[in-house]
Amino acid sequence: MNNKLILLLVLILSLNGCTRDDICAEGTPTTPLLIITFKDITNPLVAKSVDDLTVETDYDSSVTVLSGAQTDSIAIPLQSGSDNTRYRFIRDAETNSEIIDVYSFSYQRSDIYVNRACGFKTTYENLTAEEDDDGPVDWILNLDILKTTVEDEIEAHITIFH
Repeated sequence: MNNKLILLLVLILSLNGCTRDDICAEGTPTTPLLIITFKDITNPLVAKSVDDLTVETDYDSSVTVLSGAQTDSIAIPLQSGSDNTRYRFIRDAETNSEIIDVYSFSYQRSDIYVNRACGFKTTYENLTAEEDDDGPVDWILNLDILKTTVEDEIEAHITIFH
């Protein structure tokens, strides 16, 4: 009888210990990704897919964020522990004619408390971009920053023309 009472007490306490704040709800805004769209340089209003696009980080150890995609938009993370993120944008990565452009994105970070379950989210302000490579051929012909604050994933932050 005593064991059953202890077991019942432990069961009640364990069920009572979990609250709604212990789980980060699916729709809760968290650290946003950088949204980049690709457009045609000859007709800037028209979206233009990039063939065989690979995007890799260019800090510490290289991490492939996107591999071999054919897309006209991407969502990539910025480093939340640094004020700068470098990426290699590789077109035709699976062929012998790959072209690599390296861009550095600089920003100022703000950490915002969301709630106990989700913790903090980082927003990025004063976003700038600079080409970092001196390669003989560039496939990215122009880059336009549409929004200097990255706080959501509703609209594109950057347009790349190629």
